[in-house]
Amino acid sequence: MKAFDYERPSSFEDACRLLNEAGGRKKALAGGTDLLIKTKQKVIAPEGMISLRDIPGLSDLSFNPEKGLSIGAMTLLSDVEIADVVKERYPALAAAVATIGSTQVRNRATIGGNICNAAPSADSLPILIAYGASVVIGDGKNEREVLLEEFFTGPGQTVLRVGELVKQVLVPTPPQNAFAIYIKAARSALDIALVGVALFAVYEPSDEVIKDLKVVLAAVAPTPVRSRQMERVVIGNRLDHTIIEKAVGESCTDACSITDVRTTEGYRDTLVETYSRRALEATRSWIEKGGVL
Repeated sequence: MKAFDYERPSSFEDACRLLNEAGGRKKALAGGTDLLIKTKQKVIAPEGMISLRDIPGLSDLSFNPEKGLSIGAMTLLSDVEIADVVKERYPALAAAVATIGSTQVRNRATIGGNICNAAPSADSLPILIAYGASVVIGDGKNEREVLLEEFFTGPGQTVLRVGELVKQVLVPTPPQNAFAIYIKAARSALDIALVGVALFAVYEPSDEVIKDLKVVLAAVAPTPVRSRQMERVVIGNRLDHTIIEKAVGESCTDACSITDVRTTEGYRDTLVETYSRRALEATRSWIEKGGVL
């Protein structure tokens, strides 16, 4: 691996300044589980890396019932996975994070790094989008908030400008009578998703009608993608067998499945249908139990 400069700023402002001065030639280093491997394999060749490890506040995780969940960009995936408030209020997020890599990887990788890596198959992204998450982006002087759904522009590409960093992830408090799930198809326990399906539903207990629904697909497009056709079919209806099958029939409409080294386009589409059906059936089962897991 080619030698590179390594810097450890002690403030968010200094980190942004160093990145801006480098003009894109240096990379921000979080956990390094992807960045260092890509550098070693010569996929990228940054002139330097700017560690975010010493910046105070970036590993904070807190919850406010009115504002929701706030996760600092440098929070370890393992800390998200085991946080009591995440398991209680956002169980599908805890479950999704638990599927990322191995224990060793989750003990090193960060939520911000997983997001900014912008892999279409990343397991944290679909469920965060389904929960309505946004990211706070800063350049050391100003901040802006961007819906996570609008953060990605392509594989490995985001709306981040030179000198900007993700500061925190914000996840709204789920309303009452809400259900969320993330399931994925993978070749092995530690493998990335061949297809992932995240679902967030809100229903009306009096008539069991679905009032709101988000379905987000992973690994079937250049970025995580909403299955808006499925959502349109389901919203305003009871989740019976007919509606489920009609929605499953639309599940591939918004996907752009491809054949790659891991599987074929046709098999991906089959997985999208299968796992969309499983997610919808899990939602129906939850409703039938009176909204109790």
